[in-house]
Parts: sequence; C-alpha cells; structure tokens
Amino acid sequence: MLKLQSKEFTAKTIEEALEQAKKEFEVQDSELSYKIKEEGTKGFIFGIGSKPYILEIYINENFLINKIREFLDEILTYFDEEIDANIKAFGKTIVIYLDGEGLGKLIGKHGRTLGALQHLIMIYVNRMTDTKIDIKLDIGEYRKKRRRKIEEIAEQAAKKVLRTHENLELATMFSFERKTVHEHIRKYFPELSTKSVGLEPYRKVIILENHKEYTK
Repeated sequence: MLKLQSKEFTAKTIEEALEQAKKEFEVQDSELSYKIKEEGTKGFIFGIGSKPYILEIYINENFLINKIREFLDEILTYFDEEIDANIKAFGKTIVIYLDGEGLGKLIGKHGRTLGALQHLIMIYVNRMTDTKIDIKLDIGEYRKKRRRKIEEIAEQAAKKVLRTHENLELATMFSFERKTVHEHIRKYFPELSTKSVGLEPYRKVIILENHKEYTK
C-alpha cells in the first residue's frame, strides 16, 4: 500500500487516533490507513495503569485516486459524451482507464491528446506527494491497439537496418511507445540495439547494429 504522508498519533482508542489524523490531514476516513506501534490497555479501576495506543497513521492511495477523479471530472465537463473513469493503484503506479462514447476527441491525432492529458495528471499528482508516482492512462483500449501498431513499425524498421546497415531514426514517440520499440527489438533482433535521444516531448528511438555508434 502506498504511503503518501505519515505521522504517529497517541490516543486512548484507535478511533480517537484516526479522528485526530482525519482532522490534521484533512482527509476522508477511506483515505487513511494505520499500523499499531503500541497496543493500548484500559488499566484497572479509574483507569489506573492504562496505556494509550500509539499508531502510525498515513494517507493512502485512495486520496490520490479521489483527487484524480475530481481532476478528471472537471476536464471531462468540456466533453458532451458520457465517459466513465476506472482508477486503480498498483504500488507507485496509478492506472486510469476511460471508456464511453466519442472517445476520439480525448485520444487526438496519433494519441497526442491522450499523451498530453496523461502528462497533466502526472504533474498534478506529483505535486501532492514526495513519492514519484507513475501514471498510465488508457482510453478505449487505445494503448493496446497502438502497441500492435508500434510493434509493426519496429519490425519494419529493424529489417531495414539489417538490409541497409544504416542507423534508423524513428519519429517522435511517447514513453510507452519508445518502451515498446526497445522491448520488441531486444526480444526479436538481438543483433540490433536501440537508444532514445532528444528531450521530452520530442524524444525518438534510434535503431542501430550492435557494433555501430549513433552520431547525429
């Protein structure tokens, strides 16, 4: 489970400690998790010998999920279509899947709008936490279809490099697209190498033979 912010709280009961944390962090009940550091005891008559609970209470991934949902709801109000958002956290990665009607506008030409939206969400989320969070946004299974297309591009490019013995520079790609190229070449063309060059959002993949170097 992801810990975004944590602090120790001391109280007579777990419920009291959670209430303290809820007010201090200004979050909802579902956005808090805890670990008992020291068990409390009631003691004897009039509370003599009682011991308070000491809890480490932290803001969990539900906080980020709720914030992302609010952020997306605000953006999606500019679209006429009904679009559903399914958001899940897997460690330090948050996966967002959007589905509904008229998704073409959200994807944009060659997935540019999708990439821009993912970048915006990543900036928004990472301003709220010191932990680096990776955002993966998919719209109507676009990434699955795009992955197949990128693999075809990588396949054709690799064969051309082997045929011409010349380095080949691919078009600008998003990070997940570049990763697909790297993985495909590494798996199916061990005699070739790949490297990413340039600055975001204009990074490209270079495909070259193992014994060659890339020179601009």
